[in-house]
Amino acid sequence: MHLERSIPLQQLTELIERWKSSIHVEDIGGENERESVRAFTLQKCIEELESTIQR
Repeated sequence: MHLERSIPLQQLTELIERWKSSIHVEDIGGENERESVRAFTLQKCIEELESTIQR
């Protein structure tokens, strides 16, 4: 069964902004490997979502 749901653009942009605020530049490539991977992965997810929204 295929279920489609619409999410208001404002809610998506607010979510993206919350995600962005949780990324600290020093975490990407930093000493704490777990935080580095989390920050890098989150940044990639943000980029993908923003790209999809712009289409």
